[in-house]
Amino acid sequence: MPKLKIWLVQPSEQLPIDPGVRRLRTRLLAEELASRGHEVTWWASCFNHLRKQWYFDRDTTFEPIKGVTIHALKGIGYSKNVSLRRVLDHRIITNKFKKQSEIAERPDIIVTSFPPHNLANAAVSYAVDRHIPVAVDVRDKWPDNFVDVLPTRLKGIGRLVLKYEFYKRNQALTRAQAIYSMTEPILSWGLKCANRKRTNYDRVFYLGSYRESNTVVPEQIQRLIAERFKGCMVVTFVGTFSTYHNPEAAIQAAKKLLSVPNLVFVFMGDGELNLALRQMAHDMKNVIFTGWSDSASIAAVLQHSHLGLCTSGKTSERNFLPNKVFSYLAEGVPLASIFDGELRDLINTHKIGFNFSSAEQLADEVHHLYQNRAQLNVMAERTKKFFDAHCDAATIYRTYSDWVELLEKDFRECTFNSTDL
Repeated sequence: MPKLKIWLVQPSEQLPIDPGVRRLRTRLLAEELASRGHEVTWWASCFNHLRKQWYFDRDTTFEPIKGVTIHALKGIGYSKNVSLRRVLDHRIITNKFKKQSEIAERPDIIVTSFPPHNLANAAVSYAVDRHIPVAVDVRDKWPDNFVDVLPTRLKGIGRLVLKYEFYKRNQALTRAQAIYSMTEPILSWGLKCANRKRTNYDRVFYLGSYRESNTVVPEQIQRLIAERFKGCMVVTFVGTFSTYHNPEAAIQAAKKLLSVPNLVFVFMGDGELNLALRQMAHDMKNVIFTGWSDSASIAAVLQHSHLGLCTSGKTSERNFLPNKVFSYLAEGVPLASIFDGELRDLINTHKIGFNFSSAEQLADEVHHLYQNRAQLNVMAERTKKFFDAHCDAATIYRTYSDWVELLEKDFRECTFNSTDL
């Protein structure tokens, strides 16, 4: 296999600067590709999407990993994930990408994430104009999510206002040689937007994860585990406190279980709903907020947890696999999920947790397992086996990289066949 110049376009993932940052999809793919001798360029953002803070105050290029160069572009930042300011931020980054890509060394292949749809469309346009193969990795339904949060009576107006954004979305997906995704439903959605059937090059690669080892756990977390977890059943939520992953139902369930001894609910994260959630849980002794936590802290808490919470807001799309699922599975933590579709089916098929639809049902299921620890232990064993067989990041990103190489090879050798099933 010849050594390739590969562009990865993804502005929303955390950058590999802080050693405590968990390695997510783009980083894992970049590391695997670089380990094969490829030259990887990651087009990113100066803004930390998760923590809503700046990495850099200007456009910055650096090489944090051997073989991986990051071009971090500065937008205006934003405080809410679903907001006009975020749209403007991505437009600024898109315009900078267009200008800087013109003078950058031409790649052999591009993998662009989606969202944001406008940056993905710019990356696809760059590739098409230069006859370079390009794949779009669909992670979420944009700009549909902006319409989802509107009241029913305003959804039609929202779609009309965003008509051009929907056009850009469809254009990006239609012109790409391959569509990748983290779940089957999201891949099907992407193909529907592209108005075409699935081919052999369209693939699902789970986000995946890996088991943390030999990491230094902050003293605060060590103390929490030693003082609050001993003898307790621990139910944990990891993630951003936002509309799309709102853990309000978990706090309501915790309130119903206040009288149950040795049962604690742990919320690891931060976000726009942080203050409201803390006020909701005021004086609830069975609820613990840790604030934002690094990967070592998350792993340490999950290693002492008995259930991992997958919750969402009432208006949220619930037919996908949230990132936190793979963090839970990596540590053998059974799932308690409100999501529909693929995640619900996985839980039911492999018996790696339970599904719920309300705070009342969540409270009932947690209390049932609290009283039946043997059943919970069996779930945990199944969870470990499921992770090893389907979700180990090392296997996933080797396979992902194989398909990136194959797409470039077939396109270069003129053997790419979009109807090859």
